[in-house]
Amino acid sequence: MIRTLDHTADVGFELEAPSLEELFEEARRGLLLVMFERPPDRGGERETVRLSAPDLEMLLVRWINELAYLVQARGLVPTGSEPEIREDGGSFVLEAHLAGTELDPEVQGWQGEVKSATFHGLEVKRENGTWSARVILDV
Repeated sequence: MIRTLDHTADVGFELEAPSLEELFEEARRGLLLVMFERPPDRGGERETVRLSAPDLEMLLVRWINELAYLVQARGLVPTGSEPEIREDGGSFVLEAHLAGTELDPEVQGWQGEVKSATFHGLEVKRENGTWSARVILDV
């Protein structure tokens, strides 16, 4: 589930999912909803992303920023992901296999650049078996 937040000069969303991996997949979807009027939902191109961070909040920021980079610098819109997250020696590691399609601003309804995910109000938590996160994007 993705819920959009109003935030001065930025865009935010809240996420909920039954697993941590699904939460990160929801973050991918939330990013695309900010970037595109008509986000694509399938693609044949493949990409593997590997990231690590000392905590889940930083891992989520790195994930969103990597996805924004793929769209804006490489022209690859990640239409699906299969993230796997594990703890390794005191840090968190994410490996994701992405499906993607070529950026087509006209067809996809490009809404503008996302500079980065921020740490403002950022939280990732698990309560009553549900993972949730709050993310603010600098646009």
